[in-house]
Amino acid sequence: MQRDLNKYLDSLSEKELKQEVKKLVKKFDSVKKYYQLELGNDSEKILSEFKAKIKKEYFPSRGYGKASSRESQKVITAFKKISVHQKDLITLMLYRTEMMLDFTLEYGDINDSFYNSLITSFEKSCRLIKKEVLQVYFKEPCQELISKTYPIGWGVGSEMKIIFNDCFAFDLI
Repeated sequence: MQRDLNKYLDSLSEKELKQEVKKLVKKFDSVKKYYQLELGNDSEKILSEFKAKIKKEYFPSRGYGKASSRESQKVITAFKKISVHQKDLITLMLYRTEMMLDFTLEYGDINDSFYNSLITSFEKSCRLIKKEVLQVYFKEPCQELISKTYPIGWGVGSEMKIIFNDCFAFDLI
């Protein structure tokens, strides 16, 4: 497939290549959003769209949220495909963690698998923060998330503190 694609693209003129990209942008919403993120200087609008999808899973405008970790993770995965800046992805991942915490605070004790997913979500965010060396930018939002865990049992707060300390500890060498 890749070889055939390269062959096809090599056969096109610059004008035809431009037309091909325009056609893809019109046909596929994810391609359109990718270029909006790539070319725009404000990713907040698209980030807000994805945040709204996550929020709807936990706090729909009517009724109770389904709180499906799988569905909210699908939103993260879809954003990952179009994301240009890791900072935006981390922001969305932490937002998912926040919605999960807020859901627990609103509706009470959930279950072990829900909390495992919440902790895993926070851990993935922190690993990416550490990898991208964005601790200065995300330290305060992460601390705010941890402060929400005090009324929650199941060791959620303790686990998140351990993860936080690992991510935000600086080597003293």
